[in-house]
Amino acid sequence: MLLCLGIYSSETALLTDERQMTVIAQDMSAAPDAPPVVMEKSEPAKDAVPVKKPPVGETAALKPDAGTTPVRTDQGGKAAEDPVKNAVHKPADGQGPAARKQGVKRVALTFDDGPDKKYTPLILDVLKKREVKATFFVVGIQVAKYGDVLKRISEEGHAIGNHTWDHADLTKRTAEQVAEQIDKTDTAIRKALGTGTALFRPPYGAADEQVKTSSAAAHQHLVLWTVDTRDWAGTSSAEMLDKVKKQTKPDGIILMHCFGGKNGKLDNTVEALPQVIDYLKGEGYTFVTVNELMAEQA
Repeated sequence: MLLCLGIYSSETALLTDERQMTVIAQDMSAAPDAPPVVMEKSEPAKDAVPVKKPPVGETAALKPDAGTTPVRTDQGGKAAEDPVKNAVHKPADGQGPAARKQGVKRVALTFDDGPDKKYTPLILDVLKKREVKATFFVVGIQVAKYGDVLKRISEEGHAIGNHTWDHADLTKRTAEQVAEQIDKTDTAIRKALGTGTALFRPPYGAADEQVKTSSAAAHQHLVLWTVDTRDWAGTSSAEMLDKVKKQTKPDGIILMHCFGGKNGKLDNTVEALPQVIDYLKGEGYTFVTVNELMAEQA
């Protein structure tokens, strides 16, 4: 379903059909409006899904695939297009069906808002024990505080993506402010790891034309999701697993969090993660990073 092999080894304005947001459509119930985020406490996400922009420079390994323009729905609506069939859109270079290796069921786990010193390490422990690689979309102010945890994410083979500096709703910012949110976070990632990222996920999945243009100018592949576990809302581990069972399709991208959550807790995420992994493995899925998912569709 989506995406690429770009960075490291890797949320709201709901967009209308008319605005032709180049994201993967998702078949989900609408999420509630998210309140302002205080990164030291929690970060709710809204429904949304994945996109990308052609790689440049150091992200030469990222190979964008051609794809149709998926359809987003307005709040409360249901996606009109299949989230897997209409995976990605290749801006400016024409369109066509994305290639998918026959018989291979891939899925990407993604975690937003970290790193932190509590839940991110616990999640990494689960991933390591089950030999699964994932993609972490990190917030700049968290990176500045917990660079050592970011290094662990990288060293254990996970992909890293940019999730802005302080989890701002970019549709309410100027073009200059959007660029600063992206660039400042990329700088923090580079400082911690020695290299940047070509993956970008806007907070709340909020991405209008200005956000798309700014992320493209920063050579970032815009990435959203196809399955929202709603772990940030205090969803039980059983409910998360049920969502995964009902919504996951080959080449899907699952949204979870590694920091924040309702009342600052993500214990249910840590509890659900091994269940999710074991279920999907039992269904024949192979776990890949968002980068690998994109590369294999090129």
